Amino acid sequence: MRKLAVFSLALVFSFPWVSPAKAASLPSVAELIESMQYHHPYTQAIAEGEIQSGADIDIALSEFDPYIEQQTSSRISGYYDGLALQQRAIKPLESLNASVYTEYRVSDGDFPVYEQEYETLSGGEASVGIALSLLKNREVDKRRIGVRNARLAAQQWEAEAQDLLNSFLHKGLTEYLLWYESALQVVSVESLLSRASERERALSTRVEKGDLARATLTEFKANVLEQRLLVAKLKQKRNGHARTLSYYWRDKQGEMIPVRETKLSPNIQWPFSVNDTQVAQLRQQISQHPQLALLRMNKTVVQNKQALAKNALLPKLDLKASLARDIGSGPNSLDGTESKVGLAFSYPLGNRKAKAEQVKLVSKERELDNKYVSSKQSIEQAFEKAYEYWLQAKEIASLQQQNAELAKQLSNMELQRFDAGDSDMFTLNARASNEIKAQMKAIETNVDLLNAELMLYRVVAMLHTVNN
Repeated sequence: MRKLAVFSLALVFSFPWVSPAKAASLPSVAELIESMQYHHPYTQAIAEGEIQSGADIDIALSEFDPYIEQQTSSRISGYYDGLALQQRAIKPLESLNASVYTEYRVSDGDFPVYEQEYETLSGGEASVGIALSLLKNREVDKRRIGVRNARLAAQQWEAEAQDLLNSFLHKGLTEYLLWYESALQVVSVESLLSRASERERALSTRVEKGDLARATLTEFKANVLEQRLLVAKLKQKRNGHARTLSYYWRDKQGEMIPVRETKLSPNIQWPFSVNDTQVAQLRQQISQHPQLALLRMNKTVVQNKQALAKNALLPKLDLKASLARDIGSGPNSLDGTESKVGLAFSYPLGNRKAKAEQVKLVSKERELDNKYVSSKQSIEQAFEKAYEYWLQAKEIASLQQQNAELAKQLSNMELQRFDAGDSDMFTLNARASNEIKAQMKAIETNVDLLNAELMLYRVVAMLHTVNN
C-alpha cells in the first residue's frame, strides 16, 4: 500500500499539465461506500425488509392480543320463547397455551334445556376463569412457534441483507478500481506523450538545420502517433468505467452523479489495507459469514418444526376452571358462588402424519448440517485462495514497480546515447515503448493488489464494516 501511494504520488506530481483549478470533486472510497450504503435505491430497497420483518413479528405476536366475543341466541316464535346473551373478554397467554377470561351472561324467557345452561338470575351471571393445556400444546404450539419463526425471519433478513450489501459494495468498488486504473494509465501515457512532443520539436529543429535525417523524424512521429492512439483508447476505456461508476455514486436524493474527474488524488485513502494481523482477524470472521448464519437459522426453524411434530404425538388434555356468581332474583339453585372445573381429553390413534413429519424433519436437519460443513469449507477455501493471491500480488506489484523504474532509466540512457550519436531511432523508440508498457503494467499490478485486498474482505462479507 505504501508503495502504491508513493507511486501514485510520483505520477500525479510529475504531470504539470494537470490543473487543480479544473479538478472536479471525486468521492473518496469511504464516501463512495457511504453513498452506496445509504443513498442508492438498491440498498434502500434492501432496507425495506427491516420494516417488513418487524411487521411480521407484530403479526405473530397479535395471536396473543386480548379480544372480546359475544354470542346472542333468541327464539322469537314457537311454544317456548327467550333471549340469551353471553359476552366474554379473553387474554391469551404464551405459557401453557393458556388464556384467562372474564364472562358475563344473562337470559330471559323459557329455554327447555335439561342442564339449564342458559338460565341465570335476573341480573345475569359474572364469571372469571382460566383455560390451559396439560399435555399437548403445553410446551409449544403453532402460535408460539410463529413468534419464534418471525423473530428468526428478522435475523435471516439481516444476514441476507448483509450478504446482498457486500456483493453490491464489491461491484461498486471493483468498478471504482477499474476506473482508477484506466485513469492512472491515461495520466501516465499522457505524461510520456508530453515529453515526446517536446522531443519532437527538438528533432524538427535539428532536421531543419540538417543535423538529422528527415526519415528519423518521420520514424519518431510514427511512434508518437502510436502513443496518441494508445491515449485515445485508454480514455475510451476510462470514460466507459466513469459512466458505469456514476451508477454507484449517488447524492442524498439517490440521483446518479456523473464522474468527470480530471485530477487524480495522490492517495485514494484505501480503507481495505491488509497485513498479517488483519488477515488473522478476517479469517476468524468466517464463522460469522451471513451464509453460515442463514444455515444456522434454517436449522433452528427445522428444530421448531420438530418440536411441533413431537407435540402433535401427545394426547390432548386441557383444563378449564372458573368461578361464577349470579345476581338478581330467580331460582334459589342459582344463588351463590359456583366453581367449575372441566377436563377435555383426546388422543389420535395411529398418528402417521406427525411421525412422518418427524422422520422428514430429522433428515432435513442432517441435510442442513452437511450443507453448513460444505459451505464453511467452501468459504475457508475461497479465503485461503484469496490470501495466496494477495501474497503473490504483493510480490508481483513490487517487482513490476522495479521493472518500471528500470525501463525508465533505460529509456533515459538510450536518449542520451541517441543525442551522442551512439544509437538509432529504432532502438530509442523501442525503449520508449517498453517504458510505456512497464508503466502501464506497474499501474495494473498495483491496482490488482488493491483488488486482492478487497477480495479478502469480500470473501468474509466484511465490506460493509469499514465505515462503521
